[in-house]
Amino acid sequence: MADLIYDDGYRANVGIIISNQNNNLFFAKRRYQSGWQFPQGGIHLGEKPIQAMYRELSEETGLNKKNTKFIKESEHWYQYQIPKKNIRRIKNGIKVIGQRQKWYLLKFTDDEEAIDLEHHSEQEFDSWKWATPEIVIKQVIGFKKDVYRKVLEEFKPFIEK
Repeated sequence: MADLIYDDGYRANVGIIISNQNNNLFFAKRRYQSGWQFPQGGIHLGEKPIQAMYRELSEETGLNKKNTKFIKESEHWYQYQIPKKNIRRIKNGIKVIGQRQKWYLLKFTDDEEAIDLEHHSEQEFDSWKWATPEIVIKQVIGFKKDVYRKVLEEFKPFIEK
């Protein structure tokens, strides 16, 4: 299914922050890469952001509504540009220059055995850990740091509940 790409070259996307009972955050390493990030993914044409969030949650972590509790949706959309060397063309020749993201905060409510990175045929992550927001900001790839800081600041009161 095709992802929604805006006329300005930004891909519609959702980002997911999952906190545990200790207020640590699910942080995963990209498969075959060294980069760490939160689960995220594109919004398909005709799909609502919340639907994309639950689809991506399942595809990337093996989790779903029964393993998590919905806490908050970001107040607005955040965006970042992809470095020129990482810009790619989609099938129809459209260039994606960045991501425009709606973010979601979930609370993890299950046992860690529920997390299954190999759940989907297109596995995105090969390892994961619980990390503090400070570690997340230190370890996320540079071009995502500003968005991560802003989203974590918005969600901070809800993570620490």
